[in-house]
Amino acid sequence: MFIFVSGGVRSGKSAWAETLVDRLREKHSRCVYVATSLITDEEMKERMRLHQVERERSSIRWKTIEQTRDLQHIVPDLTGDDIVLLDCATNWLANELFISNDKWANPAFQSCVIQTMKQGVLAINERVDHVVIVSNDLFEGGVLQDPTFTYMKLLGSFHQWLVQTADLAIAAEAGQLIVKKGSWNGWKIG
Repeated sequence: MFIFVSGGVRSGKSAWAETLVDRLREKHSRCVYVATSLITDEEMKERMRLHQVERERSSIRWKTIEQTRDLQHIVPDLTGDDIVLLDCATNWLANELFISNDKWANPAFQSCVIQTMKQGVLAINERVDHVVIVSNDLFEGGVLQDPTFTYMKLLGSFHQWLVQTADLAIAAEAGQLIVKKGSWNGWKIG
């Protein structure tokens, strides 16, 4: 099963994604946490530390893979029994798009980045039992200038593809989940 969880900053989406993984896992399933964040400042460093502490305290025994780009490279390390939680697509896109200071503006490069990310998601989804992808909704402000506008446009396009491809698409809002697409065998979410 492929699940996409989106939501605003501090909406509870990561915690809900972990809860979904917990409900999906079997006794013998390995839970793999794919962390895509780069440490860019002290705030990000602290947020990553808090996420690590939460995973350590969790009832889930996580195998953490820190992979900020080129997620297709982790596929050989995954197995058919794995459940993968990828947190988050927002950071992953930023890492891929802004690898150099000037390429992001090139439409061919933008297309290549999105295509590579789609291929990475499909490869992971084909390899493992379940995949849960978390991403931020960043579309509440006004129209911004480049490079932010280009980034948000690409993220919106990628989100649309994720929802189309996912079996279940969920939005986290104020700590609650809203099912946007699909169902989970009658299981009540939220």
